[in-house]
Amino acid sequence: MTTMKPLNRWYSLLLISSLGLFLELAVIRWIAGEVRLFSYFKNLPLLAAFLGLAIGFGLVRKNEDYQSTFAPLFGLFVVLVILVGRVLSPRALAYPSRGDEYLWFTGDFSYWLALFLFLSVVAVFFLLIMMFFIPIGQATGREMDKHKPIPAYVANLIGSLIGIWIFAVLSYFQTPPAVWFGLALLGLSVFWFKNNNISRRDILIFVVSLIGLIYISWGITWSPYHRLEIIENTVAENSEGQTEYWYMLNVQQVFYQSAMNLSTEFVSQFETSNPELESATFTYNLPYRLHPAGDQVLIVGAGMGNDAAAALRNGAAHVDAVEIDPAILDFGREFHPEDPYTDSRVSLIVDDARSFFEKSTKQYDLISFGLLDSQTLLSGLSNVRLDSFVYTLESLEQAKSHLSENGIVALTFGAKTNWIDERLGHLLTEVFGTGQVYVYHGDIGTTFVASNTNIDTSNTNLVPWQSDPEITNLPLTTDDWPYLYLRARSIPDAYWQAILLIVVLSMVMISRSFPQALKPEWDFLLLGAAFLLIEFKSITELALLFGTTWIVNALAISGVLLMALAANIIVLWRSKINLNLSYVFLFSSLALSYFFPLDILIGTNAIVRVLASTLLLSLPIFFAGLIFSESLRQAGETGKPLASNLSGSVAGGVLEYGSILWGIKSLYIIAAIVYLGAWITSRKKK
Repeated sequence: MTTMKPLNRWYSLLLISSLGLFLELAVIRWIAGEVRLFSYFKNLPLLAAFLGLAIGFGLVRKNEDYQSTFAPLFGLFVVLVILVGRVLSPRALAYPSRGDEYLWFTGDFSYWLALFLFLSVVAVFFLLIMMFFIPIGQATGREMDKHKPIPAYVANLIGSLIGIWIFAVLSYFQTPPAVWFGLALLGLSVFWFKNNNISRRDILIFVVSLIGLIYISWGITWSPYHRLEIIENTVAENSEGQTEYWYMLNVQQVFYQSAMNLSTEFVSQFETSNPELESATFTYNLPYRLHPAGDQVLIVGAGMGNDAAAALRNGAAHVDAVEIDPAILDFGREFHPEDPYTDSRVSLIVDDARSFFEKSTKQYDLISFGLLDSQTLLSGLSNVRLDSFVYTLESLEQAKSHLSENGIVALTFGAKTNWIDERLGHLLTEVFGTGQVYVYHGDIGTTFVASNTNIDTSNTNLVPWQSDPEITNLPLTTDDWPYLYLRARSIPDAYWQAILLIVVLSMVMISRSFPQALKPEWDFLLLGAAFLLIEFKSITELALLFGTTWIVNALAISGVLLMALAANIIVLWRSKINLNLSYVFLFSSLALSYFFPLDILIGTNAIVRVLASTLLLSLPIFFAGLIFSESLRQAGETGKPLASNLSGSVAGGVLEYGSILWGIKSLYIIAAIVYLGAWITSRKKK
């Protein structure tokens, strides 16, 4: 009995804390898969959730109870995602671009029509997500208010860790959204039932929503990265009247790739010319015309197996096929008509390309970059796309280091955009030297070939790559500025237009409905903004060192929470923490992290890399955690400080766009300036 009473005291807080972060992750993943626009703007649902939680924490001690609003708002969210996603996502995307950014499958809309449609979708979903996270924030804040600030915050962090890893396990097993939301709604029902805050209407809405989720997810695979759908596609009838079926893979509801039969036996069956088939065959076979049979081949971005099949057709001795998404490899095993992944000469490797480059010691005669046309962001905490770090100067230098004496790199990219082709050509020239890069413009994409030695390009249609003099001021992508899909170091119009709209709508709505949320604790707000910048920097640096895989993402967020947890334990242990000294240590750790050349850890022993990177990335987070926790203890409450802190996270999400202008490393400087503001503000408050 004595053991159960303490557990019962913390049970509700742990439950609602874990559900809050779990629901954030579920919402971001689902809306990014169903409403394709948010694949490129994952941070907007995250910021909406932060703002809703912040408002909820600000309403902890108010008489109004908003917990009854969750069920109808969530039901409306499900309905709108289904309707908007199924109507707009399979079609060309309405995006107000002036050529400053490349998104896949955009439509030929007028700028102002595209802007109206874009901002309408952003505004509706931002406000809706914000609204149904308000009751979650209020419920969490009220549970924390029952305890002393630091123990309550410790329990909140532990609950958040539990939420992250439950979602990580569900992602590993490729469960559908009905399972994520079913678990979340079950947990919320238990929580509110215990507090007598759930009605039959709420249960009915939850059940109907889950039925809808089950129905629309039938036949869909949710890998740890994408919403995937396989569609049987009739290609053509051969001369003998036999029908050939290829399987087409859709990602986020649009075409991604087909498992193509380009074997000599199949292609030769057609009596009349098939230009599309012939062009695809030529493109996939092209790199292998430059080397004799028996080569060692590496394919990064192997997909469903088209590149591996081409390597085998052309006599490769062995193929290492690297693909980040395990579900796509499974589809290749099951559906590719040439069965390349069942061949004993092929080794399948589930990993990120950069991670494989760092871990492998093999030399290859040919390294082929498949069609790595990612259509989603690495994380809701960043504007970096899943494949961005593969197309940087450092990545291509790593690939070069894995080439044999006469080895070549073949890179095919599907975006037929002049300035992206120009950037890739410049990158390869920078790595391999002038005159060592050749290009072929095919129907399925542009193929670049580069080598340290001279290449015999006869009978290949390859021509020496030449820079386009009309494309100027084009920055090269590096690990510090990996934005392949951005034309220049400037924030695209659509980004600041969306942020401006969100700020205006949020201020109007908050001032009318939740005016008390407009009176933040400024030191806590600035601490939240700076902390999010450090968290983003940690995720991107870990992605460089260990790969952009989903598990690295989960580990990075967990590491941030563990450092905050360690800081809280020290605050609990000590009667007082010297804030001025903690700020000095914080700025020193930021300076160390900024000036330390992290790239020297790439290629080092795994244990050294883990220990060194953990120390460098953890120090600023640890000292920031000490400052926040001691400030929270001095405040004597959790509601208003946490409301201000989460509001600051929204501001930090906006400041993160600074990495587009000045590079990812600049976020340390921005964070240091914001932390300095927090220090000055806290001293003035005293």
